[in-house]
Amino acid sequence: MRKSIIVVLATLVFAVIHAQDKKIQQIRKDYNELKASIAQLTSSGSAGSGLLCVTLDNNPYGASYPAVGSYHTTTQFYYEPYEGRAPQLRMAIEHYAAANQKMYTEVLYRENRPAFVFLKNNYDGDDDRRLYLEGDQIIQYSENNAVKPYPSDDDRRTNLIDYAEVLLKQFKAIKGYDR
Repeated sequence: MRKSIIVVLATLVFAVIHAQDKKIQQIRKDYNELKASIAQLTSSGSAGSGLLCVTLDNNPYGASYPAVGSYHTTTQFYYEPYEGRAPQLRMAIEHYAAANQKMYTEVLYRENRPAFVFLKNNYDGDDDRRLYLEGDQIIQYSENNAVKPYPSDDDRRTNLIDYAEVLLKQFKAIKGYDR
């Protein structure tokens, strides 16, 4: 009896891990396809990709920012336009530089919800963080390619979910769909 329970539990754990792996593989596939479309768009200006891009360039001339020094942020929003309804944000890519800190962020969106967040930050060493999501559920979180529990609210680092939502709100405001 005990052996049967252990076998059933092991099977359930394996099934859950396998389902998570399939979801992550699908997100990676979607990500790679989208990055290929973005590369096609940026290299040839191809209208065939179905994507449009809005670029937000904050402080493009590098003026000094109080208590920070040099500061510059460029955010690119790649989206699919839809006639008569809100455009669908597919990816946001942000380059952030303030003094010596540099941060690079990519967010893959599905139906205007974050599905994958990547953040590379040199502030505390060479921080590389990835977050896979399905709806409001975290599938997997990793730091420097090591799977870990998602940080608590006490963690002083950028909350990746909140950051992805901020980028989505910026996009909606730019496109006039923030109401």
